[in-house]
Amino acid sequence: MQSHSSIALPRNVEAEAALLGAMMIDNRIADEVFGRVEPAHFFEPVHGRIFAAITGMRRKDMLVTPVTLRPMFDADEGMAALGGPSYLGGLTGSGAGLIGARQFAQQIYDLAALRALIEVGRTLVERAMDTSEEINPRAQIEAAETLLASVAIGGAAAAPKPVGLGQAWDSAIRKAKAVANGTASRGAMIARFVEWNEITGGMSPGQLILLGGRPGMGKTAIALAVAVGAAAAGFGVLFISREMPVDQLMFRIIADMMFEAGSAVTLEDVISGRLNEGDLVLAERIRARIDDWPLVFEEPPRLNVTQVAPLIRKHQRQLEGRGHALAITIVDYLGLLEPPAKRQNREQEMGDTSKELKMAARDTGTAVVALAQLNRGVESRDDKRPMLSDLRDSGSLEQDADTVVFAYRAEYYLKQAEPDHHDRKRGDWEIEMGAERDRLDVYSAKVRQGATQRRKVYFFGARQAVRGADYMRDGGGASAWPT
Repeated sequence: MQSHSSIALPRNVEAEAALLGAMMIDNRIADEVFGRVEPAHFFEPVHGRIFAAITGMRRKDMLVTPVTLRPMFDADEGMAALGGPSYLGGLTGSGAGLIGARQFAQQIYDLAALRALIEVGRTLVERAMDTSEEINPRAQIEAAETLLASVAIGGAAAAPKPVGLGQAWDSAIRKAKAVANGTASRGAMIARFVEWNEITGGMSPGQLILLGGRPGMGKTAIALAVAVGAAAAGFGVLFISREMPVDQLMFRIIADMMFEAGSAVTLEDVISGRLNEGDLVLAERIRARIDDWPLVFEEPPRLNVTQVAPLIRKHQRQLEGRGHALAITIVDYLGLLEPPAKRQNREQEMGDTSKELKMAARDTGTAVVALAQLNRGVESRDDKRPMLSDLRDSGSLEQDADTVVFAYRAEYYLKQAEPDHHDRKRGDWEIEMGAERDRLDVYSAKVRQGATQRRKVYFFGARQAVRGADYMRDGGGASAWPT
């Protein structure tokens, strides 16, 4: 192994070897630690090169094993000193890293930070001892602060440069002009659901958007409309479903798209298999149309919120291999994510969860749309339209979110309050029911970068189809699909 100094620097070469072996045994571990550790964090240079090769292959969604890595190290002099390419197979021998891989990765990172700190200390001592040039202790203190800050955030290479007010101003003006002339957008926009664009202002990279509502309000239907609409527009979408299996989501999408194509098929028809030959032919035509849409689903049986960012990164790499960029991650729903750690109460856990989701959005550069349940207290009010205070176990949900959107269907509650046919209130109820039938209120209660807005759209429950207000004006929208 290569010596870095006459002084033994902090390192754990065995942990490095165990982590690399685990990554080759189970490539999911490689996907999970991606972004947590960099090649430069490894003390042994060969280990750093192996790690770089593994992550490079996983970016292309390639299988990584000692066999597939071997050609990259046949001529590696450092590898030869360790026994040659057979060293790769030795790394997988014990499988010691399979348990505790994340802890190994964290320790490798921490030890690299300590080594960087030692190097900074040496540099500071050398500069302070050098009196051959101008003695300027203030300048040296400022340089020391810069070096220490670079260690604190992960190394000098990762240190962001400060931005002056004038520079930031110019950058913002350039972006505003680009949005105005159409060369840039405020975020992912959906052509078939413009009301969502208007309410959210576009799903911008790094945003956390909460979509809240009581059960039966159409949250999942809205989320699927956003996912399908974004994918149809060419934006990559990851849909993480903890609420229901993917096949159930697909039943809803099929019913929605069949409806869009002019079919009379309902969700119940799709679930029960009541599809005639014409329906199946239409379904095949729709299937051919959506084949290259960049929409992928995950249905993990358990998911800690700390695993969301690695999951996003994995799909970013895979979609990049298909020529798409992952723009949106949808989580259905927030309450079914495991918190980073057990806390004294649910409110604290939800606060930790929302902060992790916000950081996942920032770190991966995607917009995260998370569905959220509301407190039962909504049901006890005369006006059942949701408010920010109705977010279940809210903690800091509304604080962490950039945008909070609520879904509300008056029709749902009117059906529950239907008067008897002989009741004198029946006439008023029928008028109100007629006005709210198939209608859905979607409105923002918080928008960090803009004003709150309210829109009324269509929700056809039997088809699980959400449509914008232009749906009726355009004759139902059936022309959007092949006939």
